[in-house]
Amino acid sequence: MKNTPDFYRTSGPYTNPREFRKLLQSLPDDNEQTVRFIKMLLIHPLDAKSSNVRFNYKKALRSGVDHRSIDHILANPQVHALLSLNTIDLQSEPSQRGILSCDHHAVLFVTILRLKGKAVRARCGYATYLVPGKLTPHWICEVYNESKQRWDSIDPEQIKFRLAKGMFLPAGKVWLDAQQGALERDQVLPDYRSGLDGIKYRLLNDLNALMKNELLNYDWMLKQAKAPRLFSRLVSNLSEDEHILLDILATLSLDADVQWDYLCDQYTSYVHPENLQTNK
Repeated sequence: MKNTPDFYRTSGPYTNPREFRKLLQSLPDDNEQTVRFIKMLLIHPLDAKSSNVRFNYKKALRSGVDHRSIDHILANPQVHALLSLNTIDLQSEPSQRGILSCDHHAVLFVTILRLKGKAVRARCGYATYLVPGKLTPHWICEVYNESKQRWDSIDPEQIKFRLAKGMFLPAGKVWLDAQQGALERDQVLPDYRSGLDGIKYRLLNDLNALMKNELLNYDWMLKQAKAPRLFSRLVSNLSEDEHILLDILATLSLDADVQWDYLCDQYTSYVHPENLQTNK
């Protein structure tokens, strides 16, 4: 596996907080306690709705768009107010929490563990446990298990600490299965785009996360960073070479540790440093 876990022990441009570092570092070295702390800070819009929190749903989604890095997440007024209490024994009501999505939960979880020097990475793909019979766009995290030398999946947003095989499918697998006719495309719930274009969007987000560039949803759609052509073009308008590159990237993403050097080389075939907006 070479030293790929070591790559994920340090912060990337989107997971390096300026504020509250000491507080986040002081959390217990226990994944379950870390997730419970996060759930005192954040609540998913659907959970906020079911908890009878009064809020503007469209405005909340827009807020999620703006919270694209850990500093933006921590600057959310509700999140900032709770962290300013300066306690790890945080208690809050749903109405006090920042209304943010699964990707924000993943970025916060990754940030906290990396501040402690733990190997952790975010993954973008599809959950099979959110909507029965459907593949739902979703973000989870993978934490490196030192004793067993493997990555263990954790869903901080849904508070799941053990994901059995098939509960979460990396976007690369869904892309390849869709291309090969191994799944019905109507099984895949649309995200910001539908069909293969939505799956391609998820695949490229997963690749960014594997490279520690945890670009959140909408980033390139809002042109906050220059979009690579492979991202901005519809699947129907891609060249044969671009289709082949997507298939290669999808395959490599499913075995990232073994194929690490090749994955890094191929990643730069689709995105360049100037395409990435660092955390400013």
